[in-house]
Amino acid sequence: MCSKCFREQSDQQNKTQESPSQNEPQREEQSANAETSRQEEEKEEQLPSKPVQKNTGRCFMCRSKIPLAKQLSNKCRCEYVFCDSHRYPDKHDCDFDHASLDKDILAKKNPKLNERPRGGRSFQRLDSM
Repeated sequence: MCSKCFREQSDQQNKTQESPSQNEPQREEQSANAETSRQEEEKEEQLPSKPVQKNTGRCFMCRSKIPLAKQLSNKCRCEYVFCDSHRYPDKHDCDFDHASLDKDILAKKNPKLNERPRGGRSFQRLDSM
């Protein structure tokens, strides 16, 4: 048992000797908090982590050699490098959502026409000349 755990345990024992009826709800809360934190840690451990590509000089799918110039051009948005036959997202089962990203970019660059003034009386008249 480490020194911190020993101090906490001795402090808890001293408190229970002073007033046992007041500390019982606190114990239940502490045990409930401990259980929820354990469950959260287990969930984090169960999530599959994304494998890291160690050698960017080879294709992530077929492990074929890739020239240096193609390593930059064949890098996917999922941060892996692929050969010419696997560089497209449908060929290597890409987990990056290209469609939603492209839709967002289009929506930002092309605002709706209803938001713009349509001319006619929408312009301000200059009478001060």
